[in-house]
Amino acid sequence: MSLNYIRFKEALSSQGIFSTDHIRLLFPGFNSDNLLHWQNKGYIIKLRNKWYCFSDTTTTPGFQFLVANLIYQPSYISHQEALAFYGLIPESVIDSVSVTTKKTMSFRALDRTFKYYSIHPRYFFGYEIKEMNASGIRRGFMMADREKAILDLLYLYDFYKTGPDISEIRFNDTVLGSDVDWDRMEQYLERFNNKSLEKKIDLLIKTYHL
Repeated sequence: MSLNYIRFKEALSSQGIFSTDHIRLLFPGFNSDNLLHWQNKGYIIKLRNKWYCFSDTTTTPGFQFLVANLIYQPSYISHQEALAFYGLIPESVIDSVSVTTKKTMSFRALDRTFKYYSIHPRYFFGYEIKEMNASGIRRGFMMADREKAILDLLYLYDFYKTGPDISEIRFNDTVLGSDVDWDRMEQYLERFNNKSLEKKIDLLIKTYHL
């Protein structure tokens, strides 16, 4: 392991994920052949196009959220992945699921699929900046709040049209009743101004006796 790599890692390790733009800011004249050499050595992993990470950071809790946010921007984590994060659904989610104002897209990295569903810019709201501070990585990532994660799921998935359909989501009714801000949900619904989505939320409330 060369001194150059040690200096390189010391400069970028707190970022967790870094791009070739970051590298050039810190190391003008950087030889990009080093990236391929360090990949072959197993020191770094190429995630997508210009994005890379250090191999020893991939098991850091929450690291996949950081990857999801950065390799396709603007985006925030939502749908099932956010619902699982909040304990609203029991399943662990294999694939990463995000919302973006760009076109629908998916990428394969770190042995998982990162999915991005396109949404109109006026619906790109209702997310929070969550801080990641683990394994020396100090960085924020964007995730839908509970209410917006529910709305994104029901808005973008046309499948959920009846009470039995809604029940297949398998919401944790205790968490749904105690942790979801239904006043905020109503405010978000007004911003959507979508009758179909309002009906789905009514079905959700009736199905789970909220």
